[in-house]
Amino acid sequence: MMPQIEVYVNVENDWVSESLAGQFAAALQALLPELLSSPEGPDHVLSGLDVVEISIVDDPTIAEVHGEFLDDPSATDAITFPYGEVLVSCDTAAAYAAAHGLVREEELFRYMVHGLTHLHGYLDYEPADREALFAVQEPLVKKYFPIVKVG
Repeated sequence: MMPQIEVYVNVENDWVSESLAGQFAAALQALLPELLSSPEGPDHVLSGLDVVEISIVDDPTIAEVHGEFLDDPSATDAITFPYGEVLVSCDTAAAYAAAHGLVREEELFRYMVHGLTHLHGYLDYEPADREALFAVQEPLVKKYFPIVKVG
């Protein structure tokens, strides 16, 4: 089964637009068959979902959710819920990208792919798990981000 990817902009800023969200959704939908063909992690749910909703939010919003559900009130890059909801922070993406000389749109896309990879069962609490997750995630980011037209 192939879930439908929906990307929502739940923040007001000068660089995340509905158009960009639509491009992200198209790129994520395009990479989904490749992700689903990779080995599943132990807690995989992605293939059983009808829809994955990805919400682009700001740091205060993601920090609130992080505190409420994970007892950590700090901002983070992405939060994934097993019923198919992913929150990603455009503020964290922009700050990380600026500090590391990266493209902020690509970093935000990376967070979305990260959430999908979590839904495919990959974890990132232990170094070996994180390495396995990144081994799946990063080739997808590099291959499918160029579909997104920035600027």
